[in-house]
Amino acid sequence: MKEIKTIVENLKIASSQGIKTALASVVNVYGSSYRRTGARMLIREDGFWFGSVSGGCLEGDVITKAKEVIKSGLTTLYTYDTRQNAKNAFGMGYGCNGLLEILIEPIVFDKNNDSYSILNSLLSWQGYQGLSTVFYSEDNQIASLGQRYHSNGKGSIDNGELVNLVSQDLKKAIDANESANTNYKLNGKKVKVFHEVFQPNLNILIYGAVFHVVPFLRIANELGYNVHVTDSFEPIQPIWNFPNADEISLIDGDEVSKLIERTPNLAVVFLTHNFFYIKEELPKVLKADAPYIGILGSRKKTQKILREAEVNEHNFTDAELAKIHYPIGLDIGANTPEEIALSIIAEIRAFFSNKTGEPLKKFEGAIHN
Repeated sequence: MKEIKTIVENLKIASSQGIKTALASVVNVYGSSYRRTGARMLIREDGFWFGSVSGGCLEGDVITKAKEVIKSGLTTLYTYDTRQNAKNAFGMGYGCNGLLEILIEPIVFDKNNDSYSILNSLLSWQGYQGLSTVFYSEDNQIASLGQRYHSNGKGSIDNGELVNLVSQDLKKAIDANESANTNYKLNGKKVKVFHEVFQPNLNILIYGAVFHVVPFLRIANELGYNVHVTDSFEPIQPIWNFPNADEISLIDGDEVSKLIERTPNLAVVFLTHNFFYIKEELPKVLKADAPYIGILGSRKKTQKILREAEVNEHNFTDAELAKIHYPIGLDIGANTPEEIALSIIAEIRAFFSNKTGEPLKKFEGAIHN
């Protein structure tokens, strides 16, 4: 979501300055590509751009094409073939070895503009959501390039039959948590639609306003994650050392309870070294729905906390205990606060992406589905 947020913010700035803009979206990928479907890029008529659609090899031409779209006002689909045997300039010297289809459309910061309205909906929606985009149509009377349908039931696709088909397939994509492309045939005419799935943004609740929180917040903020900090006592660190938390002041117990109860994709991280604080709060978190719980420190410390919890008649199920990651983080040889933060955030990302965290060199075949 961070890329979309950046695009919307800079779209607002450009519109306030009277600068015209276009939105480029990767809607189909065949083979290997640095960016996958759903990658986006905002291009201003003065050549400034935000986001990306490739590893840098296509951006120059996309900017040129976007300027043409801005002048014509016509949404256009462009194909880039970076395979070695491709008979065009993009097959020369580029290592992606794939074919990309990129939809470029005019966009303005206006609630009446369908493209902006949809992007804004993506930012405000909680939980899993989906977006279907028409990127090919043999008949504009059936569907036009850039028409969309959001999982909230809103959108610009006005063909009832197509809306019915798209809504069903978008729901299937959301249920499978996997984006997909679908070809439709209505009145003998082909329409291609990209169904895009968006996971809830990662939320991280940190117990412990300690020194290790500072680099943790910086890295998480760069990734666009929502971070919340709580502690049982006034921290030694002054509050201005926590500039990247969504809540500048520490959240209290009532707010913590609401966060745990209502927030999807929540990772709970104990960075505090206070044994008694962890001992008091861990049973509450284990009984909640938070799928990931990580504890900084030795294995022995956590095991001792769990033993004492049993003595105090906290009977945890195997499923609850399986949620605990201790010691927290991936094995990268982390030593400094920054390295430890990187190790922890990498494990959290791998967990919620249902990935192993193994080196990619161990994989055979394609990295992406």
